[in-house]
Amino acid sequence: MSESDPYAHLDHVAAPLFVLEIDTRGLPVYRAFNAHARGISGRPLSDYLGRTAAEVYDTAYGRTALARHCQVAEAGTALTYELQLPLAGEVRQVRTTLSPELDAQGRGQRLFGTSLDITDQTRAREAKVSYDTAASEMEQFVAMAAHDLRAPMRNVTMLAEVLRQDFVDHGDGKLEMIDMMDGIAEKTMKLIDDILAHSQSVELEQTEALCDLSEMTCLICDILDPEERHQVTVTPATLLTDKTALHIALRNLIENAVKHAGRLSLMLDISVEERANGWIAVTLEDNGKGFTEAATRLMNGGSFRIDGGYGLFGVRRIIRARGGMMSARNSAITGGAIISFTLPGRIVACSDLPGAPRAELRNDNAGEGLLRQA
Repeated sequence: MSESDPYAHLDHVAAPLFVLEIDTRGLPVYRAFNAHARGISGRPLSDYLGRTAAEVYDTAYGRTALARHCQVAEAGTALTYELQLPLAGEVRQVRTTLSPELDAQGRGQRLFGTSLDITDQTRAREAKVSYDTAASEMEQFVAMAAHDLRAPMRNVTMLAEVLRQDFVDHGDGKLEMIDMMDGIAEKTMKLIDDILAHSQSVELEQTEALCDLSEMTCLICDILDPEERHQVTVTPATLLTDKTALHIALRNLIENAVKHAGRLSLMLDISVEERANGWIAVTLEDNGKGFTEAATRLMNGGSFRIDGGYGLFGVRRIIRARGGMMSARNSAITGGAIISFTLPGRIVACSDLPGAPRAELRNDNAGEGLLRQA
């Protein structure tokens, strides 16, 4: 082991490892970033040593990582979390486990971390949910079309019965044609019934996992609002719920809010509360121009229409597939949109108690570092 570099031996480990120590500012800075980790990031060791994650990555990704580092150092307990980081020219999904070495006061003086790139697994999971949702939507469309075909097929059967009445068979094949028409209608009706029965039995897979609502919202906003034009506040809560469904719902609803804001700068508030019997309710409220009448009808349980928005219809399908409910209305005060949905789950940790501040994720001073408190 080198005296100048006490962590040089970590380069012999074929897994990404890093070490953080608390500097004079009280912030966790990198003291080691092994060769395997550098190979993944594509950056030299000098980019890391003595710097915080926010200084290394200089984006919302780095600020999120630093917030996690500070959390472990302060709490003095190990933590496994997921976040996105720009690695080798692209944004990757990373699962990190951070374990502290405690000082006499029980605070982390040194943090040991290992990371696993789970981008492919995450994409596969989201692709499966998207596929299942698209398939479910297609099945509903087919079911609607099948339902509309039942009446014409019944009319064909009735027409065959009318033609048989007082029909004189001259042996020229006309009676066989009537029977054939009736048989085709009967088989078609059976096929329609099978399609309708199948569409009613569709279920999507559900998997609960821990997720940080603030972090998830921040990462979505980084993608949908890279110029940080809009201001977003969110309940700082850790949830145990269907993470993939929550992510897809939030992403679509935030995208819808930004796209149809009707203004250059939107204010969006995202809150969560725990309901009885193992449910959580998430509410998004903005100061945009509000929902159209068609969109409001759709989100409150109406039938799908093109002018109601296909993305909103997809979100409703995902939520309903998990037993949840959605509701939408426009604010009587601001005229903006208010939309709520429920999912099975619970709040594991939440600092949004009476009198507690709310986390302001987006502001005009994004370069100040950690998530600030509004």
